[in-house]
Amino acid sequence: MNEFITVYSAETMRRLRSRIFIIGVLLGAVGIGLIIKLPTYMDSVMTQANRVALAGDPALVSQAEPLLRKDFHVVRTMPGKANVAPSDLSDTKNISAIILLRRSGHAMNVVVYARDPGNITVSSLRRDLLPISMQIATGLSQADLGKALKLPVTVRATNSKFGTAAQANDARIIAYIMLFSLYILIMINSQLIMSSVAEEKTSRIAEMLVASVNPSALLSGKIAASATLAIVQMIIWIAIGFVLGAHPGAPPALDAAESSRATSFSLSSVSAGDLAGFAAFFLLGYLQVSTMFAAVGSLVNRTEDLGALAGPLVIPIVAAFLIAMTALGAPNTPIVIITSFIPLIAPFVMFARIVVSDVPVWQIALSLVINIAATYGIAVLAGKIYRVGMLLYGRPPKLSQIWSVIRS
Repeated sequence: MNEFITVYSAETMRRLRSRIFIIGVLLGAVGIGLIIKLPTYMDSVMTQANRVALAGDPALVSQAEPLLRKDFHVVRTMPGKANVAPSDLSDTKNISAIILLRRSGHAMNVVVYARDPGNITVSSLRRDLLPISMQIATGLSQADLGKALKLPVTVRATNSKFGTAAQANDARIIAYIMLFSLYILIMINSQLIMSSVAEEKTSRIAEMLVASVNPSALLSGKIAASATLAIVQMIIWIAIGFVLGAHPGAPPALDAAESSRATSFSLSSVSAGDLAGFAAFFLLGYLQVSTMFAAVGSLVNRTEDLGALAGPLVIPIVAAFLIAMTALGAPNTPIVIITSFIPLIAPFVMFARIVVSDVPVWQIALSLVINIAATYGIAVLAGKIYRVGMLLYGRPPKLSQIWSVIRS
């Protein structure tokens, strides 16, 4: 136990003071901030691209302006202007298009003069102007047409964790950010452990370490120190995410349609239980992957061989991340439920299910038990491989040698 504490404290302080760790934390914090603020920035960019002016029939312009504000930013109206010349668009720097509205018999004619035709979504324009077109075609009054178009639709949640679509969307966005952070932390820190073990072996430092410290204590101390630093990174990143993302959500004045298109999100959709699940499955996933990487690193005699050996270990992690993305939209499909119990994959998939759905308690408990047992089994096997691998130089051990060590 004393050897474990010595290795753990020394490794933790060494990495905690390293510039690489500090830079990694700062870059990760900046990345989290950018991910959270990116939707707002993209919304402002789209707003600039959708700045339009209305021209043409005065009656049509007055009717169209409030309808188009759902998808476009109307910055100017030019009622009575029957023709639009290219110079009109060139002289107005703050708009991307001029929409000319005309009435032709029992139909409305719409012509768009755009700087970039790709910025104008015709389907949105057609949907917004549909009430005016139907009013002209049918001859109904605006009041009667409004009643016909306002079809009452009520969405009631059944067997759902969330009461509204906005809450569900917020949870998926936050879960995606946390899953991405989980993936990055596990991959980067696990490969750092692998590189550290390989470097110690190739530099012959391992001989002195193994001679003075129990190999199991050395391996477990390194992994525990790395896990501690990964948790510190995770806490810092999540705290920054909460600070930057904490807000009450969409303004009350927005209607349901506008609220569904809001690019901001509220962190209130993630509960303390969700965060506890993230921490638990993050720790299990990290211990499983990092232990495997450390064991494989002990078999390397040249650092150039790290990539070839790390490749197969990365595959299940990438697969787990992709399945977790599917779980955010379909958390209760058979394949998602099954994979939420499989070691190496479950830490990603089960967490995704916990955030977006009400997972039965027995499934969470069973997944935890299976993965704790798997973590212990991986640690035992990795310890045997590490003990032998760190003292073998020259040619890498054969599979038969590894198998005999595992069986012993």
